[in-house]
Amino acid sequence: MLRINDTMASRMLVTIVVFSGLIAGLLGQEYCNPSYCGTRINVGCNPPPLIGGPLCAALNGTAIELNTTIQALIVSEHNRLRNQLAIGNLTGFASAQRMPTLAWDDTLAAQAGHNARSCDFAHDVCRNTAKYAYAGQNLALESFYGMSKTNDTLVRDMVASWWSEYQDATQALVDKYPRGYTGPAIGHFTQMVSDRTSTIGCAMQYWIQDEIWNTYYLVCDYGLTNIGDRAVYKKGPTASRCVTGTNREFPGLCSTSESVPPLPNTS
Repeated sequence: MLRINDTMASRMLVTIVVFSGLIAGLLGQEYCNPSYCGTRINVGCNPPPLIGGPLCAALNGTAIELNTTIQALIVSEHNRLRNQLAIGNLTGFASAQRMPTLAWDDTLAAQAGHNARSCDFAHDVCRNTAKYAYAGQNLALESFYGMSKTNDTLVRDMVASWWSEYQDATQALVDKYPRGYTGPAIGHFTQMVSDRTSTIGCAMQYWIQDEIWNTYYLVCDYGLTNIGDRAVYKKGPTASRCVTGTNREFPGLCSTSESVPPLPNTS
């Protein structure tokens, strides 16, 4: 049995914190390279510290740990809903010929965390990485008082709010995502059903707004964003273009072995 005295433990803690800070600093400098976002600022370039940015500090904001159970819930909720569309069970929408199964991605989650730690409910202008040249993003903010909610409930509520936008979308809009679209919000829904997206990573921040409102801010980043004039997903017989077969739990989705590059559809 290894025993560590208080002094040694303190030294180890300092070493770990410093080492983590060095890694974060190096990554922050890497994302400042214009090769990621051109003239736009990457959210990972000199991001807020782990304790949060100035606004978070003023609000005493804290990061909500998205453990493996919550990660699995986020992924499962997305896949359940993607499957609903892919098999043709979402009113007004055709089935999908090659809808991949979503999986968690730690790099996307880290980028999402940089946004969440701002405590500012707003999209960052760019979150691209070496692997994801067109990364996408969904945001949700929920506030309430006089009650409490579990993280599970919050996640389900927020994902459901994104999905509900299908009521304002049409197959035509999905077949060719409109450039410069100004109608009712549909972008969260279309982000969720992109067939060129196979990865997701999220982060959540909590603070009390105006001394009363329990406020939760969820940021989810995706492997590919909505691309103007391109199909969100290719319609056709369910899973007919899946190369590796289908997912046993979600038969409308391709198997977890399906490799889908995070690049826009060709048309």
